[in-house]
Amino acid sequence: MDILTFIICVLALQLVCFYVGKKTFSEQNDQSDYFLAGRTLKFFPLMMTCIATQVGGGLVLGATEEAFQYGWAVILYPMGACIGLLLLGLGVGRKLAALDVSTSAQIFEKIYGSTTLKKIASSLSIVTLFMILVAQFLASSKFMASLGVDSRLLFVVFWAIVIAYTTLGGFKAVVSTDVVQVQFFVVAFSFCAAWIFFMGGGNNVELLMSSETSSSFDWNLSKMFGWLLMPLFFMLIEQDMAQRCFSGESPKVVSKAFFWSGVFTMLICLFPISLGILARGIGLQFPEGRSVLMEMVSYSTNGYIAAFVGCAILAATVSTADSLISAITSNLSLDFDTFMTKGNEVRNSQIITVVISTAGIFLSFFFNNVVDVLIFSYELSVTCLFVPTLFAIFRKRGHWLSAGLSIGFGAVGFLCFRFAPDVILKELIVMFISLVGFGFGELIVYNTKDFKDEIVRGTQ
Repeated sequence: MDILTFIICVLALQLVCFYVGKKTFSEQNDQSDYFLAGRTLKFFPLMMTCIATQVGGGLVLGATEEAFQYGWAVILYPMGACIGLLLLGLGVGRKLAALDVSTSAQIFEKIYGSTTLKKIASSLSIVTLFMILVAQFLASSKFMASLGVDSRLLFVVFWAIVIAYTTLGGFKAVVSTDVVQVQFFVVAFSFCAAWIFFMGGGNNVELLMSSETSSSFDWNLSKMFGWLLMPLFFMLIEQDMAQRCFSGESPKVVSKAFFWSGVFTMLICLFPISLGILARGIGLQFPEGRSVLMEMVSYSTNGYIAAFVGCAILAATVSTADSLISAITSNLSLDFDTFMTKGNEVRNSQIITVVISTAGIFLSFFFNNVVDVLIFSYELSVTCLFVPTLFAIFRKRGHWLSAGLSIGFGAVGFLCFRFAPDVILKELIVMFISLVGFGFGELIVYNTKDFKDEIVRGTQ
């Protein structure tokens, strides 16, 4: 890979993003503007920012590495996220948009009438999204080091630009820069895929689909269920996607944008998975710690193409990271009054954004496996929040006891099964435990007079 071309391309793209995001710096009049773009997003920018949120460094680099070991089965990982996007597009997103809240945690206050549960749900969301953010920083750090660009100065300058426009422009800046970065990595990935599979000879396509290649991969059924189910369930409750539901100009626009973002995300994800499988098929050898994707690109193309693909991968990482930063800040700012000073809400939110970003970069130095961090993060929120959130979306009123027991049972199940990682369908088992907790709460509510009266009062 041509290192100089890579560095110039990376810095140039982020400076372009800073320029694009700069137009939004003066538009932050209140928290609705800062976190939800004034609830005015139209179809195309909403679709692009949904794609950007999902196609991150963890997915692109992590899926390639896992595909090198497990083969086509890894397609379940992006497929889970894509099915989630399609479900949001087919009606769930419309219902979320119609709830008229600003964070996914506020659903617990509006439907279940509990401020405490809102704060618990928000705290779980913050921890989960923060760990996913750490995975993005980790992915970018490992990736740059694997390319031979192990420069702390470049790493800091690169992320400083990202943090600057995310902090100053808020969600509007995130969306406008996502449009730029998605277009860039789609063009780069498409050109590279065409070069490798068509210009580079038909043997690569045959090798990719051959039975001999397919039979050489490892098999881990418990990991495969986790790849599919955790991103799928998490997609329906996570704050960064809920933020996009709440920011659309209408429920119809939200549904359309999510549906097509699911389709295009799946198509984009075929690129890194195919390269991981092809690298295993040709017996590609590379030093430990190097990126499978970039080693395959460098092997199959030339230094300049590899540089642009490397820049595109970092763009994908950034497009997810800035969304996560905005989502975490929205949870802290909108769900916890402690962090807000009346009249200075936007400024306080900007300070929180800087603190969150800096902490994420620091913590990323203590982890190693990108996909494992992502799956762990998904499990934490899904096992506790999926069941009560799903019920809240499809009912007008619920009781805090049912939601609280569901969260508690889910947390116990999560902790128990962390010590049994190879149990098949453990995700569904823990979800069932959470559902049992919700059921117990419903039984208590409907068999206790005081709870019945409270439900009646709440619906009047």
